[in-house]
Amino acid sequence: MSQGKFQMQKMLTRYGTILALIVLCAGFSFAVPGFLAGENGMNILRQIALLAVISEGFTMCLIVGELDLAFPHIASLSGALVAGLIFGGMAPLPAVLLSLATGLLFGFFSGLLVTKIGIPSLITTLATGIIAGGMVYMYTRGVSFYGQMPPSFLALGRGMVGPVPSLIFIMFVVVAVAQVFISKTRTGKYMQATGANQAASRLAGINTDRCKILALSLSGLAAAFTGILLTSRLGSANPEGASGFMMDAFASALLGMTVLSVGRANPFGTFIGALMIGVINNGMTLAGAPYYTQDIVKGLIILLSVTMTSLQAKRMAGN
Repeated sequence: MSQGKFQMQKMLTRYGTILALIVLCAGFSFAVPGFLAGENGMNILRQIALLAVISEGFTMCLIVGELDLAFPHIASLSGALVAGLIFGGMAPLPAVLLSLATGLLFGFFSGLLVTKIGIPSLITTLATGIIAGGMVYMYTRGVSFYGQMPPSFLALGRGMVGPVPSLIFIMFVVVAVAQVFISKTRTGKYMQATGANQAASRLAGINTDRCKILALSLSGLAAAFTGILLTSRLGSANPEGASGFMMDAFASALLGMTVLSVGRANPFGTFIGALMIGVINNGMTLAGAPYYTQDIVKGLIILLSVTMTSLQAKRMAGN
């Protein structure tokens, strides 16, 4: 194979999903008038902000080779908890901190069960997710929380940072911090090594248990933060408020594994995956497509993207 062809295949492997996103946007721009308008672009970013934040936490688990099924339930619990505390008279800051600590503790507890007892993360987080789901119904008694919330708390989900909605600003900060943490810090590189080859990492002196506990803790923290932001955005809390994030977060992270590093989760890739999900949802809604077709199209695009990237990786490995 010529050097030029090899480089082209390498570029397609790393950036094929980004190219697919560009093609998708171009297609919607022809099919849907006003799709590329600045206001609609801002709407897409606002719509994916919460998805991107919660997906970044899930990505941390994938990086160390683990799964987290508890994050939507933790988000719902933390969102309900912060609302209940505020409506109960607590100031917004301590209410937010207690809710964040709840998510962090759930993730930390899951990490201990996975590393110290040896329960697979799939089973562990399924169980802790069920516990969190039960706790939110126990706390709310199955009803939504409505009431007047302080403007300082509502500003998290509804405010502006200059000309940019606060949710979009928070999303970019979370993605940037996650990417720098994973790619530039020693701990982040240890987490990548743990996910790539746990046995070799242990022989190299890396505390893989600590990396996994940290990853699951960060996933719980991100889930709790998402639940808080959702409550702030809506001005209310529902026991099932964050349940819809599960499949889209999975899709975002899996799509992200086809960006930059083939087969490896990374924060920037997850953001691109969330953006693709947002573009699909927004474009098809504006086109008047039935809601169920969005899931069909998302599934097909994920399969196509992963298949194309896998084939490119195999071709490169064979040359």
